[in-house]
Amino acid sequence: MANDHPPVILELKDISKHFPGVLALQNITLAVRAGEVHALLGENGAGKSTLTKIIAGVYPPTSGQLLLNGKMQHFRSPYDAQKAGIGVLYQEFNLLPDLSIAENIFLGSEPQQHGLPFIDWKQMRQQTADLLAHIGLSAAPETPIGKLSVAQQQMVVLAKALHQNVCLIVMDEPTARLTDYEKADLFRVIQTLKQGGVAVLFISHRLEEVQEVCDRATILRDGHLVATVNVAETSLDELTTLMLGRQLAEKFPPRLHKVGEEIMRVQSLTRYDVFEDVSFTLHAGEILGIVGLVGSGRTALLRAIFGMDAIDEGQIYVERRLVQIQSPQEAIACGIGLLTEDRQTQGLVLDMAVRENITLAELEHGLPGPLIDHEEEAALAEYYIAELDIHTPGPDFKALYLSGGTQQKVILAKWLATGPRILLCDEPTQGVDIGGKAEIYRLMSDLANGGVGILMVSGDLAEILGMCDRVLVLREGRIVGSLSRDEADEATILAYAAGAGTHG
Repeated sequence: MANDHPPVILELKDISKHFPGVLALQNITLAVRAGEVHALLGENGAGKSTLTKIIAGVYPPTSGQLLLNGKMQHFRSPYDAQKAGIGVLYQEFNLLPDLSIAENIFLGSEPQQHGLPFIDWKQMRQQTADLLAHIGLSAAPETPIGKLSVAQQQMVVLAKALHQNVCLIVMDEPTARLTDYEKADLFRVIQTLKQGGVAVLFISHRLEEVQEVCDRATILRDGHLVATVNVAETSLDELTTLMLGRQLAEKFPPRLHKVGEEIMRVQSLTRYDVFEDVSFTLHAGEILGIVGLVGSGRTALLRAIFGMDAIDEGQIYVERRLVQIQSPQEAIACGIGLLTEDRQTQGLVLDMAVRENITLAELEHGLPGPLIDHEEEAALAEYYIAELDIHTPGPDFKALYLSGGTQQKVILAKWLATGPRILLCDEPTQGVDIGGKAEIYRLMSDLANGGVGILMVSGDLAEILGMCDRVLVLREGRIVGSLSRDEADEATILAYAAGAGTHG
């Protein structure tokens, strides 16, 4: 009987990877077919990032075989993988903001004028325009990257991969920083890639997206292959159980909803050209959600409250006392912590150990004396490693080598160690697996039940609705809606964010 399956583009046979003291992958077998969107799933630390880096030529496998279009490959660098036809969309874009879209796409492969050592700018612009039209990005080839939104920059990275005539595209959490509208555009492009026979390896912690866009899914757990399944025949609960090795009892924990006295008040806060006349009150034991489209001022508002950016007008009151917060140190002194959206550049010192990152904000705040008490520091770190179930070979393991979700837990541990009264959370579960999300939700709920006030920014409306007591909607730097838990639903929030609602 003839084989009706499309040809296999990528095939991995018994791939293993050892690091000093760590077995990251063991005997992984995987096949991705032409025109297929194949999900790679697993908890943080399951081995997804390591496997992706082997495919992309960042790491060589310790053992096993990698075949592309049936040919054995021995990548010595990402450039080798790129030349062979593999493109990778990482969460952090490798683009030069001061160069144009065309210059970024053709960097290192600029077309030359016939017989002359000069760039053929006309041809480069035309080819760029064709690529942008193919993926549906409405932008001029001459536009500087720095003027594009996050979603537009991601599309440029995709266009760059297509320019290199890829047969396989690896997408690492491609929707993590996108709005629902932008996500729909990306999924449309993925369907276009499928129709063109391109294979897509899709990594996401959002299982609803996997069900929407993927054909098959391979699940890893603790560096081992668990299963490869047809997505259409597998429920969300089944995928979750395969990933975790257990059933997830509940996604969002029960809340006591005992909101206390005012703990922070923001009055007429303004940062020119970013946000304007923002006023709200946060109470002890309350989780207050802030939502809005990309560019609405959500992250900028948290940064200003935490003293990272200057405030032009307005006041901040903590426990009914007017405070002047002009630096993160002053914010910490007021009992405020900030879980940043950009964990790698703002949340962690990547070259430092997990232990040092966890205790970093607490050193001046709580550990007495001019010298570090290493025993107390180690005890504090060990406590939070256990409390948050941080997957690390040990407290002295560098944060640089942790998975993204595990890094997020380390940052959360850092702020929990300071005993904050107010916690600002900017995309607290971005890049975190479903089990890790449930754990973070439980910790946030426990903090709120213990009287901590939490200000939570998230683009995931499901977690906003599942976790928050109230929801504020930002549009173009202004609060345009204030909704109680009972009033808030996805349609109402989106109406306010898009300009169809009025102030509530």
